[in-house]
Amino acid sequence: MPSRELPYPLFDADNHLYETEEAMTKHLPKEYQGAIEYVQVRGRTKIAIRGQITEYIPNPTFEVVARPGAMEEYYRVGNPDGKSRREIFGEPMRSIPAFREPGPRLELMDELGIDRSLMFPTLASLVEERMRDDPELIHAVVHALNQWLHETWSFNFKDRIYTVPVISLPIVDRRSRS
Repeated sequence: MPSRELPYPLFDADNHLYETEEAMTKHLPKEYQGAIEYVQVRGRTKIAIRGQITEYIPNPTFEVVARPGAMEEYYRVGNPDGKSRREIFGEPMRSIPAFREPGPRLELMDELGIDRSLMFPTLASLVEERMRDDPELIHAVVHALNQWLHETWSFNFKDRIYTVPVISLPIVDRRSRS
């Protein structure tokens, strides 16, 4: 039973999932193994792409995340007090299964009264920018991520969660290998 009853069906068109560490590596072809690694830097896990650590997503494990809605006030009124990014995000929280798995996410959607949702991956945003000089690698990583998305979330989970695959166009005539 939803905790919030609405007189209309609610379709959330901007929802996000947090990938696990295997999301971009599990299905990566052998020739690209090691192109993406999770490494430890001063006790924190970072992503290294071709041996170069990226800070584009500062916490790629998503074990601790900003609370949902943390930036609501920022988007509503801006930042008139000049708060830092950390102050805007507020007190973080430990990631919950609903952030990483479709079953628990569906339960959370039920609690919130959300009927359907478009679910976007989070790590995908770093792929093309950090690999811009290697279109073949981009395609291999995007394809591996999409395979993981399909395997883990499907692209249509119970006709309620529609996970969005990543589409990359640096090689326009490239066709999917699956």
